[in-house]
Amino acid sequence: MSRTILRGARVFDGTGRGAPQRHTVVVEDDLIADVLPGDAAGDDGSARTIDLSGRTLLPGLIDLHVHLGWGTRAAVPNVAAVALAAARNVRTAQLAGITCLRDVGTQGGVGMAVRDAVARGDLPGARVYPCGQIICMTGGHGSEPPAPPGTAREADGPDDCRRAVREQVRAGADCIKVTTNGPLNVVEFTQDEMDAIVDEAHRLGRRVACHASLLESTKMAIRAGVDTIEHGCDLDEATARAMADRGITMVPTLLVLKLLMDRWEEYKAVPMMRSIPVRAKRAAESYQIAMAAGVTMAAGTDIFFGLGRFESLPEELAHMVECGMRASEALVAATRHGAEALGAADRLGVIARGKVADLVAVDGDPTADIAALRRVSLVVQGGRVMAGGGA
Repeated sequence: MSRTILRGARVFDGTGRGAPQRHTVVVEDDLIADVLPGDAAGDDGSARTIDLSGRTLLPGLIDLHVHLGWGTRAAVPNVAAVALAAARNVRTAQLAGITCLRDVGTQGGVGMAVRDAVARGDLPGARVYPCGQIICMTGGHGSEPPAPPGTAREADGPDDCRRAVREQVRAGADCIKVTTNGPLNVVEFTQDEMDAIVDEAHRLGRRVACHASLLESTKMAIRAGVDTIEHGCDLDEATARAMADRGITMVPTLLVLKLLMDRWEEYKAVPMMRSIPVRAKRAAESYQIAMAAGVTMAAGTDIFFGLGRFESLPEELAHMVECGMRASEALVAATRHGAEALGAADRLGVIARGKVADLVAVDGDPTADIAALRRVSLVVQGGRVMAGGGA
């Protein structure tokens, strides 16, 4: 049995209850064995001890909205190149303290392959929860350029929609991604089709992440009973209350819209982007409406080709704070709420005895200065030190 003692850090446990306090965290094999006040853990000399004085220890961050083959470079030309980009991205994310990623659409089975390679220990990187292909209507969002061919599975009619869900499950998807609007600026899918997708996914034990950035498409998704609304940048108070009442989590992806508008001259000719100015104008307001209604917030980035760093979750959290969320709430969004959205709250998202030891230490206190998340000094995943601490 391997044993590691992390001493001297302020611990933000992911629950958001109370200010970070100085604790010792004891890791045995891949699990958190104990969380003790101060320096209470005894050491018989067999444990590895890491001094984290002046740092804050928190659960590894969870990014719920990534496309593994996308990132800082241009669109990749084939599935082999996508796989290489994904391998680079999961390691880059891990080094930034992002220990878990939900992949919401990558072609060629890459998401499942990378998940399995990380789980086997063949590839260093963040955990991956893949959705497989995006499910969209024929010509719907995810099937249009510049999305690479094969990113989406087009489906029409309730029966074909059920088949599309089954295909993703057969391929090994942990969750299902569906899109309900896009550049056409209309609601995509019918209510019967959406109902079929969600019903079949839930019947097969999979959660549903739904791209919805029009008010009416969001309402349709809520009626169908999706688990997370991605973007949600066109809400009114009644719709936000309905989300809260149904326990639907929102993943607002605010940063990507800001980056697009900052560089609009470069992107305005891309057909997929035609509705972005309207979305960006309403995004912060909708986010604030959702917070006021008590909607559970998680965090995701959606950074794509050439727009910014793949590992931009700390910047997303900073932007969530700029738009009205407290830093401690943003940290909960990227830890406990992320794990809950994945259905992994029994294992991930908080620092507590018996949980998987996915941990990140940063210089300073991110509850006071969210920018501290960029100052990563230690990353532990599954009990192994992956960065810092003499790794």
